[in-house]
Amino acid sequence: MLLLVLINLYSVLAYIDPGTAGTIIGGSIWPFILGVLVAIGAFFVKYFFKPIKRGVFVFMGKNKRKKLIKPLFIILIIILGVVFSLVFLGERMVVDSKYKRVLVIGIDAMDPKITDKLMSEGKLPNFKKLAGQGSFMSLNTSYPPHSPVAWTSIATGVNPGKHNIFDFIRRNPETYLPVLSLLKSASGISGTNYESYVKANPFWRITSNAGIPTTLIRWPVSFPPERIKGNLLSGLGVPDVKGFLSGYTYYTTKEIGNQGQESNKIIQVEEDNNIIETEIFGPKTKKSGEIVDIKAFMRIRLNENSADIVIEGKTYSVTLNDWSDWIRAKFKVDFLKSVYGIFKVHLISLDPFEMYITAVQIDPENPLMDISYPAKYSSRLAKEIGLYYTLGMPEETDGYIDDRISKEVFLEQINQLEEERGKMFWKEFKNFKEGVFAFVFDSSDRVQHMFWDAKVLEDENLSVNEVVAEYYSEKDIFLGEVLEQIDDATLLLIVSDHGFTSFERAVSMNRWLVDNGFMVLSKDINDEEAPLFQFVDWSKTKAYSLGFNSVYINLRGRERKGVVDDREKVVDDIIAKLENFTDKKTGKKVVNKAYRREDIYKGNHVEDAPDIIIGFNPGYRMSWQTAVGGFTKDVLTDNVKKWKGDHLVDPLFVPGVLFSNIKFNKLSASQIDVAPTILDALGVKIPEEIDGKSLLR
Repeated sequence: MLLLVLINLYSVLAYIDPGTAGTIIGGSIWPFILGVLVAIGAFFVKYFFKPIKRGVFVFMGKNKRKKLIKPLFIILIIILGVVFSLVFLGERMVVDSKYKRVLVIGIDAMDPKITDKLMSEGKLPNFKKLAGQGSFMSLNTSYPPHSPVAWTSIATGVNPGKHNIFDFIRRNPETYLPVLSLLKSASGISGTNYESYVKANPFWRITSNAGIPTTLIRWPVSFPPERIKGNLLSGLGVPDVKGFLSGYTYYTTKEIGNQGQESNKIIQVEEDNNIIETEIFGPKTKKSGEIVDIKAFMRIRLNENSADIVIEGKTYSVTLNDWSDWIRAKFKVDFLKSVYGIFKVHLISLDPFEMYITAVQIDPENPLMDISYPAKYSSRLAKEIGLYYTLGMPEETDGYIDDRISKEVFLEQINQLEEERGKMFWKEFKNFKEGVFAFVFDSSDRVQHMFWDAKVLEDENLSVNEVVAEYYSEKDIFLGEVLEQIDDATLLLIVSDHGFTSFERAVSMNRWLVDNGFMVLSKDINDEEAPLFQFVDWSKTKAYSLGFNSVYINLRGRERKGVVDDREKVVDDIIAKLENFTDKKTGKKVVNKAYRREDIYKGNHVEDAPDIIIGFNPGYRMSWQTAVGGFTKDVLTDNVKKWKGDHLVDPLFVPGVLFSNIKFNKLSASQIDVAPTILDALGVKIPEEIDGKSLLR
């Protein structure tokens, strides 16, 4: 009983809002505290002191028992003092708070150069107003400026050497194979549990432990979801029902030749009397020792200007040249277990038949695995706003790049996503009374990847594509609505993880390592991409590249087939050559600076970092083939994909943005300053391990 009293008391005092902060002594809460202490004292007297006294009276004489009363009373006072110290005077996590609410809005890849240009042109009036009344500055990004690395640094306030995320992709030193940094699977088969690679405490864990109401919606690398004091919906990192992070399927009656890498995305179907019978591909499972796809039957009836899709006896209609509403599929795993997924289709053509299907998402009302906390929050949210995309990166960039969907169709999906996110935001904002609410919009990143205009290798002038400008304008309208509904007790922070630049030339780093004597191949691969290092002679290889900015030394005792003993010498040799690497076509240096991991990271996980982190100059980026341990014939090739913009360069060139409704006494800030600022604003003691500093001081 006493324990419950103390727990309830601590919960009440765990969060003190600005209305009471700094006025506790003599304030309205003090009589309550004294009342609780009196109650505790009475509890001790009644249930501990009096029974002990009666027991002493029975077993001891009158003189002895009189002598014991005073020591017992002193012991009681000491116990009460200890309780008081633990509850009130101990090392409390919550001290005087400065704000009742902290609203954090993330806009992935919001670029300070574009923002400044559009503000000066009068196209972002609300951002300009906020910058004038409060603060607007560049936000130094992470090494390297990858979204998982940067958002984790923002969340934790520490450098990658402490939080353990260094690239989109990490390597397994035992196999040299790529592993995604976004999520860690225990067995690699659908249905298994996932774990996070993040080793530092994000701000939402700290605020929750301090008893502060905390809501987190679609923050990258927040999967799997953890227990917080509020609602959490995971963002980038949530897989589809297959365990993948992206992937469309294209159904057609057309004759399709050899499509190479696209072959697993294309389903050729036959039409008979306006009826097509086919299957939807769901999760994978192990049967009779083999990994197989679980499928759901799908019947398609073709009409004059539409199609009816029948799954599990339910009919869904889709109009020609439109996206469908959400379609639910049931995948029967075994006699007792079924998995549900949701997807949308775009009906491209009826003759010949062409239909595009998004990745099959985890159904938020019947989730294959938890994607939210509480676990039922994803379902409650769907019941309030309707079904929604749950995939961490749901934008159909692959389909657009492969010319399966048009620009207009792609942008319509972006609009649908933004509408969903808006509903999510305002639903939670309506209930946001105190604590911290953090929400991330991330379609901004994908829009800029697809529609980046500026060519830094050709022209230094900044041009902004109308699609990009329109997205920024929509966010300006959204900001105006937010500003109308917050007060002086709310600290507003708008942040981005990085900025943007052009991607004009692709760098085949493994080919460069071969040409410079650091890697040896067992055969001449010519035009073969040879992913996963399949033709590398590890007995003669000193270094290899995997991921988007990373080089690893083939170190003896660390890598399974390591041969290098003098790591420092090889690192020095590679860095010296990289920093003199010149593009013969443009005459420009490819690399601004190559960084030793020890020079930019500190912490317990530096040993897990790449040995060298490459800071490319704007216009250059690692090739797609290098990311998965592959090659191209030439070291440098022109980027001919629609993916024209990127940020995987030296972080000095792509800082993010920071806006606030208060003026900071600083000209610039770092991502690692965001978390301590959130904690400081809410009166939470900033943990010593945090690298950043509060911007409020």
